[in-house]
Amino acid sequence: GTCTMSNPCQEVWDDTTGQKVPKMETKSWGLMMFILNIFFPGIGSIIAGLKGDKTSTMIIGVLQFCTSWFLLGWLWSIWWGWLIYSQSGGGGFSALGV
Repeated sequence: GTCTMSNPCQEVWDDTTGQKVPKMETKSWGLMMFILNIFFPGIGSIIAGLKGDKTSTMIIGVLQFCTSWFLLGWLWSIWWGWLIYSQSGGGGFSALGV
C-alpha cells in the first residue's frame, strides 16, 4: 500500500535527504538524544520526534532501530543524534565548548 496521512513516506524521505531534525530547546536535551542514539540506536530520534511533534522523525528512529543490527542503521542513528545535538537551542549548557 501507499502511505497516507499527509504522505509520511515523502516526509521521511525529505527529512532524511535534507537532514531535517527537530530542534531541541536546550543543548542538554540535544546531548541526551545524541547519547541515546549512540547506545540505543533510534531511541533518541524517536524521543526527539515525540518532543518535536514530528512523526517523520519517529519513523526514522524506528528505521534506525530496525536496521541497527547491521552497521548502517547504527551509523545513521549516531549521525542523526549529532544533528539533533548540533541544532539544539542554547540553555546555558555547552558540552565540548560547541
